[in-house]
Amino acid sequence: MNNQYSDLKTIFVDGEIFDYVNLDKSAITYDKLVQTLDKPLKLILFYGKPGTGKTFLLQKIYNDLKPKKRIIFFPRPFFEEKVFIKALYEHIFGRTSPEFSNYNEFLALLSKHITSTDQAITVLIDEAQLYPTDLIEKIRLMADSRLFKFLFTVHKTEKEDLLAKDYFQTRIWETIEIDNASQNEIKTYIEKKLLFHNRFEFLNLFRDKHYKLIAKLTGGNLRTINKLLYKLFEILEYYDEHKPSVVKSNALHVKYLEMAGISLGMIHA
Repeated sequence: MNNQYSDLKTIFVDGEIFDYVNLDKSAITYDKLVQTLDKPLKLILFYGKPGTGKTFLLQKIYNDLKPKKRIIFFPRPFFEEKVFIKALYEHIFGRTSPEFSNYNEFLALLSKHITSTDQAITVLIDEAQLYPTDLIEKIRLMADSRLFKFLFTVHKTEKEDLLAKDYFQTRIWETIEIDNASQNEIKTYIEKKLLFHNRFEFLNLFRDKHYKLIAKLTGGNLRTINKLLYKLFEILEYYDEHKPSVVKSNALHVKYLEMAGISLGMIHA
């Protein structure tokens, strides 16, 4: 049985590109990325912890720039040179790729169609940390041809600082980092999500104490915030169906957030 919380929890299902929320950090990072892509740079590194909204930003940049410039977005990684070159060709020319014996043959063909650096093709690469080292090296050589401009997007993790890897550290011309959201940005994020889905009546559900706890439990990570709020509304959905007298639509008891945190392993009871 669906109730009002059934609809609310779907708002926080992670991965909806169209549901992009423009936070201060996101807006600043977006502007930096767009400005950097306009510079005569061959390689750009965009990094941040998983769940900071990097893929959302890439998708927005791609959607905004594709009417103005030649741009390609690869949201999923490639593991073989031939498959990568085939995908590039098909995105550029809009037809099935012929067989290329190596990337030099591909570049030779492309150089006949691109005669100046102004015509260089921008390629946004997500999950670059998953690409094999030899393919990254080939991509770097493609950038040296001035036929392409590549933006690598990588995860910055506690276990492994990818910036220390030789092929990222020594050859990137510019780096841009995005951080987790602050408490105020968490508030903005949740409010904008509710407004985007026309759930105005729930704007007063969260108070400062809730945002403070959400910030503490999630560290300001957008993906983790989505998981926490999905679980929260799943819990409220259950109580609204089975014990409706204990749930108020205009007030949220902190214990429900704590229950969601316990369920997800963020709080150890």
